[in-house]
Amino acid sequence: MSEPKLTPPGAVWLHQGNLLNPAVRRDIADLNRLFLAHALDPGHGADCWFQLPAATVKRLVEVAPEARERAACSPISLFELALPRDDEAPPWRLETVADTDADFVDRARGETRRSFGLVALSVARRLAENAPFSSRIAFGLGPTSEARLSELTPSDSFRLASWPGLVRPRWPVHSRYLSLLAEAAAGTVQSDLTWAYSAGLCLLGHCERDPIIARCAPARRARPTHRRGPADDTDVPC
Repeated sequence: MSEPKLTPPGAVWLHQGNLLNPAVRRDIADLNRLFLAHALDPGHGADCWFQLPAATVKRLVEVAPEARERAACSPISLFELALPRDDEAPPWRLETVADTDADFVDRARGETRRSFGLVALSVARRLAENAPFSSRIAFGLGPTSEARLSELTPSDSFRLASWPGLVRPRWPVHSRYLSLLAEAAAGTVQSDLTWAYSAGLCLLGHCERDPIIARCAPARRARPTHRRGPADDTDVPC
């Protein structure tokens, strides 16, 4: 009996859980596309916000665009978000070209971060307000950060969007998972891709820090593991 073929990149993921509806998953996929575009760009891929493992980058660069689209359609983001803790210096001072000595490359990197951060914060805030707890699964936010999202003003979001610790790639100590996702996306078997998506959910509670990523952003508190579904729940197979 032949394996089921991959569904088209734009198709709805077959495992419709009760946390993230199709509209939310559409927005997450769109953010993932933008994240991967930065991660695979030589000018931005070295930034710790977008720095994927070299093997994953190599594989995603060499595959067809449709494979990258399938990787982006993960039901959860390929990156994490975090807000500053209360004991961390608030990043509220606006910098301009006039008051910084940063060179052109640094300014360009800062603008890329801020534009990506603004969009990601907007989606995460909407999710936190409309579907509490879901943003923890979708973006790796802790409960305190999730609660604070709804309190951000537009100017707060603008300033926070370039805070150095706001974004990092997901699964920092599970780089092999990202390669697994890339391989499944490059393949032709739907069940392999579905398994890869689901495996990402199973790893959400395993958030020990990678030593390379740890140099780029402040430490974060461990988060609870993902819920274990009932025996007949095919959305979370762990």
